[in-house]
Amino acid sequence: MANNAVKPKFSLRLLIDEEKNRVVLAEAGKDFVDVLCSLLTLPMGTIVRLLEKHQAPQSPIVGCFHSLYKSVSDMSVDNFEAQACKNLLLYPRSVKESHCRKLKLNIDGTVATKFFVCPNFIIHENCCKVYSNLSTSRCRCGRSMAREIQVQGSEHDDGVFLSCRTSFIITDGLKVSLNSMGLVLNILNDLGYAGFDKLQEMLVDVGFQEVLTLLSCLFTSETPLTDTFLRKHCVTRKRKALTPLVQESTVAGDADELLTVNVYVRKTDSAILYAECREDFVDLLFTFLAIPLEFAWELSVDNVNMGCVGNLCRSLKDLSFEKHKEATVSKCTLPCYYNLRGLLLDIVIQEGVLKYECLVNRYSGSSSSFSRKIKKDVLSDDERVATLTLMDPISIFGFAKGETNFIVSDDLYITPMSSSSTISMLSKLQMNIGDIEEHVINISKAQAVSLLRASLITTSALTNGLSNFLSKLKPKEATPSASKIPKSEKVL
Repeated sequence: MANNAVKPKFSLRLLIDEEKNRVVLAEAGKDFVDVLCSLLTLPMGTIVRLLEKHQAPQSPIVGCFHSLYKSVSDMSVDNFEAQACKNLLLYPRSVKESHCRKLKLNIDGTVATKFFVCPNFIIHENCCKVYSNLSTSRCRCGRSMAREIQVQGSEHDDGVFLSCRTSFIITDGLKVSLNSMGLVLNILNDLGYAGFDKLQEMLVDVGFQEVLTLLSCLFTSETPLTDTFLRKHCVTRKRKALTPLVQESTVAGDADELLTVNVYVRKTDSAILYAECREDFVDLLFTFLAIPLEFAWELSVDNVNMGCVGNLCRSLKDLSFEKHKEATVSKCTLPCYYNLRGLLLDIVIQEGVLKYECLVNRYSGSSSSFSRKIKKDVLSDDERVATLTLMDPISIFGFAKGETNFIVSDDLYITPMSSSSTISMLSKLQMNIGDIEEHVINISKAQAVSLLRASLITTSALTNGLSNFLSKLKPKEATPSASKIPKSEKVL
């Protein structure tokens, strides 16, 4: 708590209805709206990590993601291709990391990427033009890459994500718009307020704890501002049932079926108890943790009933001003070291090895202005530009160790077959063996999207995400309810 006390805060003006104890709307500056933008850029694994620390006693908020994250945490590093694979899932990186570090309040506690060079690179003009993100790396000249350098990012004078000097109006459902008198009048009129006699202004401080509460309310509440600033906790509303994803040729065709999993189904209600798979399917599930929140919502067919995430995504896209379009998200891009094999989702990997330039004094050997690009037209006669490339990029082609069988539970807890007892798992089910049957499901983009969609809002992702596809290969054996959501589904 002591650490949180020193974190920066800023003010938010609320218009509240005291009688109904609700926030009618909020008026905010660009600092607060930039923080809202940053929430959408957070990888899902980061969100789970933050929320578990913020409110561990409560039940999981983000569907199966808490269970998926826990399985990574519990799994031995021997079941990953490398230690870096596990680290990149527990502390996933975002391509917007540098933007978020410019925020007045950045809630992501991931340690910033560091940059190291060989001490010789400023002495020998034709040698050691490389940098590393690890201080333990060794340059080709034999010296340790022990000299840390600071990277200068581009400045955003009028905001980090949005370049507007005006203030913003935010509804209780997190619809964000440019401030205007007409907008305020329309909102009040739509809510049935003829005047301001029942409304009061309230000025609140927004800090680290408030933003985390707002983040948790974002997933489950239809009134996140009210729950955050008046009730001080998230009030979960009952969600509508998840609509099964219909198999359509526009979503996926037979030609793109890439993965195969065996699933064990309870015949009475078509609930999927477990899946038995190889590392390729596990890599797909692990990728869910690296996907930013906005893309998790967009990839799940735009109609997932996930709190107010959709309201925030749509309204902030409308506020993408030309100057900062590169800072707002338009494609699902992961950093270059997530160079994963066999991606079934619409994910783009950051291209190329990043290069940086450093301004070096030809005579003294001193260096400065280490950045992505240096303007050459302002160099003096005693200055030169040295270009440095990444020496040892981390390149992850797969997370889980190859040639390994895994067991995946309905809530996406993953266990290596070598460290789990099949007999124990079956005995815990306390079921008649004759009520369990095995199915094979081909996983293509349609199934991957459906699984992601279900994992966001239910604690039974395999059942709700894949049971609609069971009849594809075994139409005679599928029960009549195979294409419906089972009565036993657990929707948060």
